[in-house]
Amino acid sequence: MDISKFRYPGEFEPQSDVFINWLPGEGVYGDGARQVLTDVIKALLGHVNVHVNCPCGITIEEAKATLSAAGLDVTDPVVDGVRNVSVENQDKFSPYIRFHSFDDWSVSIRDNGPNIMVDDQGHFLGVNPNWSNYSNNDKHEDAQQVSRRAGVHMAVELGVYDFISSDMVSEGGNREFNGKGVLIAVQDTECRKRNPEYTVEEIEAEYKRIWNLEKIIWIPQPLWEDDQVLNGPMDTLEDGTLVWPSSFAAHADEYCRFVSEDTIILAEVTDEEAAENPINAENKRRIDAAYEILKNETLPDGRPLNIIRIPSPAHKYVRADQNDPMVQGWKQFFDENGGKAWDGTPWPEGDWCQLVACSYGNFLVCNDVVVGQRYWHEGDDPVVKEKDEQAKAVLQKCFPDREVIMVDSYYLNLYGGGVHCWTKNVLV
Repeated sequence: MDISKFRYPGEFEPQSDVFINWLPGEGVYGDGARQVLTDVIKALLGHVNVHVNCPCGITIEEAKATLSAAGLDVTDPVVDGVRNVSVENQDKFSPYIRFHSFDDWSVSIRDNGPNIMVDDQGHFLGVNPNWSNYSNNDKHEDAQQVSRRAGVHMAVELGVYDFISSDMVSEGGNREFNGKGVLIAVQDTECRKRNPEYTVEEIEAEYKRIWNLEKIIWIPQPLWEDDQVLNGPMDTLEDGTLVWPSSFAAHADEYCRFVSEDTIILAEVTDEEAAENPINAENKRRIDAAYEILKNETLPDGRPLNIIRIPSPAHKYVRADQNDPMVQGWKQFFDENGGKAWDGTPWPEGDWCQLVACSYGNFLVCNDVVVGQRYWHEGDDPVVKEKDEQAKAVLQKCFPDREVIMVDSYYLNLYGGGVHCWTKNVLV
């Protein structure tokens, strides 16, 4: 197959399907996160075909019961294996949800879900990179190959049968495509973290091969709270409690996104915010380093990138005691490292406190709707609400002809990702 005829569409282009992994777990975090996923599905219905995957340990009946209780129609829309809508023959999508049970041990479907390239003749090509659970496991383990296969199975479900594979590990949340052969990615993640056995030059050559790219724009680092939790604590509260990151994804989609072929949204931390605490100061350093690169970059045809800034959310912390299921989940990573972080900081004896991975950059663009994230709750500082409104205004400016829906994503962000992380949009 001639890969040179294919390209990976920008998210701002027409889309046909969105996959979502349903969330397991019990208690306030799981219930809250499932409510976020329900709100995302409500926002998408009528705009795109929605596929809810119920991975390992979750039944379709469980997901259907939750969505049905929220007033959504969970009737299977596929008859004899044939979808009843397509992007070619309808201006508006029928509001339906299709359910699947693809085995998948991963968390965010953005990262290991179906990667589908297109050409101008209506042909499709799946791309199948490797998977290592964010470098927490060996990519050759059977469990990691289960998650790798999940994305392939989802693509086959949509009628994609031709694939190109790669040994290199790469996750969807760290790939921002402009649809015209340009990729933005965090270099530290793709190179040092995911593929340390390869040189930068080898990684670039392989990515240009499998994604048919003309150019890769490397931004240096992810946001601090989205970086590897084992790096160590980020700050200390007044009572001496350590503040930890809340992820190990380290992806570009938390703060740097293409919104058109030549325009990106980039998060911003002001000088005043940077002076407030070390977390803001470090994030400003990382974002500013990316900005210095992006403002001097050009597209393959010589045009510069347009850069639109979006605010960074006010900080939200979550504290819990050692018996909390979420805390126990984080603790296992420390246990595997001798009970301490890589910087030598031991697992805390008191409360676990983490900075929630909030982001206004983790939005989903899908046809004529944009699903963003908001954070204000009754009783919060008015600054939180002001930032929510500012972020929505930026998204509306970038997408003036689309409906912008901001969902309360706090509980989903507790799992280390957001709306964009937990969805995977494709065009078939």
